[in-house]
Amino acid sequence: MSDIDRLWEMQQHTSSYMTVKKSLKDLSAKDKIKRIDNQLKETERELTELGEKIKSSEDMLNKSNRLLKDYDYRLKKVEKSLYEENINDLKQLSLLDKERNDIIKDIEDKETEILLTMDEIERLRKEFHDLEKEFSRLKASYNKAVKEYRILLEDLNKKAEEEIREIKRIAAILDEDLYNKFRELINTKGIAVVQVVDNRCSGCNMVLPWVIIDKLKKKDEITYCENCHRMLYYDAD
Repeated sequence: MSDIDRLWEMQQHTSSYMTVKKSLKDLSAKDKIKRIDNQLKETERELTELGEKIKSSEDMLNKSNRLLKDYDYRLKKVEKSLYEENINDLKQLSLLDKERNDIIKDIEDKETEILLTMDEIERLRKEFHDLEKEFSRLKASYNKAVKEYRILLEDLNKKAEEEIREIKRIAAILDEDLYNKFRELINTKGIAVVQVVDNRCSGCNMVLPWVIIDKLKKKDEITYCENCHRMLYYDAD
């Protein structure tokens, strides 16, 4: 194998390694995981707020039920005085009757309030249940995305390690000056070795003279593009 063949092979591994590095940097899976994580946090916050609303409504319901019992007790006490005690004072009877009507009104209002609170609790619990299901769905999606990301990350790192091994293997065979020139072109132009396609340099698209093509076919020496100064590789096949 000639030096240019080795350099071309090194270029393929170098380009592949750079592609893998870019993929590692630009993994879209990271954005997906971050987006789902934000949704999870927002859903968790909403669940907390709903839980607090349910607790507050239940406390209100318990308080209303206690008040209702108190109203019932007061009503029975007033009615006992009104109907069972021998009261002849009309003014006192009138006051007791008014108190009875006021308590009945309070009971009716409180019962209405209790029914509304129960409806609200039922609505909140349903919303909480639906949100819990959504949270579970998001959690499953998050776990799946993290798993896929780890697998992809592992595969890319493995691929990067393989390319580095091949680059080091070829570098150990190449002349040191030639390898240094290769690295210099990689650093300055991104690609050191370019293939000749249709008698053109694929690095800058310049048409190459036949004398250059003939030199490339022989593979006796490293030939550079006169325009972009990259190493030229000619594949006779």
